[in-house]
Parts: sequence; structure tokens; C-alpha cells
Amino acid sequence: MNRKKLVIMQSLAIFGYLIFTSFATVKVQGTALVTENFYFYIIFSQFVYVPVGILLALPELLRQWGEGGQWKWKKRYGLFFLFPTLYMILVPYVIPVDSLFPNLLITNPSVSSVIQVLCGYFIIKGFEKE
Repeated sequence: MNRKKLVIMQSLAIFGYLIFTSFATVKVQGTALVTENFYFYIIFSQFVYVPVGILLALPELLRQWGEGGQWKWKKRYGLFFLFPTLYMILVPYVIPVDSLFPNLLITNPSVSSVIQVLCGYFIIKGFEKE
């Protein structure tokens, strides 16, 4: 598949997912308000943009898929990139402990979305063939 088609397909997938996510977020938020059970909404909102990062890193994974060799996890990605992003996603919302980061950084909704995209990206970029 040529690169131009792949970029167009990737863009359509990301925008389609973002449109789906906007509808799903409103639905989940409405359900949480009616049932007064906010745990699912919190989990959903903390992981909803991770697939966008996965979609962004997918072309590199597909390029390596056809190559020979064994899959290997890059430990530096896990230690320096993936672990901090997971920490910022999970603490204090999913795991109720005090955060090492300032509350302004943790509670900012824009930062949360970016961290989720980075988490999905680093999940995929951590794999390589040797």
C-alpha cells in the first residue's frame, strides 16, 4: 500500500474515532448523571484517547510486521515514556493516592487527553523486531 493511501486511511480512522468518542462521551456522561455511578465514566474518560495514539503509531508497526525476526519490547520506552504516562492517567482518578505531580497538571483536561494519546503511541512504539 502506498504511503499516501495509508495517511488518508489513518486520518479518516482518527477523525472517525474522535467523532464516535464525542457521542460516546456524552452518552456515558448522561448515564453517569442518571445512575449517580461515576466510576465507569472516570475510567472511560481516562482511557478514551489511548486508541488515537495507537492509530498514530500503527504504520510503523505494520511496516515492521513483514520483516523477519523476533518481536522485542524496548525497555527504555516502558521505563521513561510509558510508565510516566500510565502514572498520570491512573493517579489519582483510578488509583486513589496522592500524585507526585501538581494538581493543576493532573486535573487539566487538555493535559489528560495529550497524555492518553502519548500512552497509546508509546505502547505501540515500544515494540520492534530485531
